[in-house]
Amino acid sequence: MSMTLRYLLLALALAACKANPPHTAVRVPDEGSVMLVGTASLDSLKVTPFAQWYGANLDAYQPNAEKVTELKPLLEDVHIVLLLGTWCKDSRREVPRFVKILEQAGYNPDDVEVIAVDRDKTTPGQFEEGLELIQVPTFIFYRNGEEMGRIVEFPIEELETDMQKILSGQPYRHAYDWD
Repeated sequence: MSMTLRYLLLALALAACKANPPHTAVRVPDEGSVMLVGTASLDSLKVTPFAQWYGANLDAYQPNAEKVTELKPLLEDVHIVLLLGTWCKDSRREVPRFVKILEQAGYNPDDVEVIAVDRDKTTPGQFEEGLELIQVPTFIFYRNGEEMGRIVEFPIEELETDMQKILSGQPYRHAYDWD
């Protein structure tokens, strides 16, 4: 990698760090891409180099308005943990969609606990430990400290429908739940 390209990537990484909480690292792996690793905020995805895919996918998605209305009361008192990889195409597709659903349902996306993992699905601070991470993205829903369910990598039907099933207590199995 040329010194100019490496310098540019590091400059982008530093800009991204300014939008992140103190536990977030920005890595420039050998392939030259920049990734978030550690705890983060969804706002960190609005910063270059993530802004390009995040903004385009956020703008392009139109949630099912009827289902979003039904989600609104179901999201009350729900804590959400999101595990994502900024390098992952599924995260790049599903996370902006998820954020748009939350925004339209009146849930403050700033309340989502975000953990960005590397390609090995780990973080230096081991923030992913105990969360039984299989694939990213993983959306975990909690009420009163108890896990209600999770969406792993992609929805079974659509995000709105899967969220509705989990939050209303209906039977739901994510893509990797083979028991």
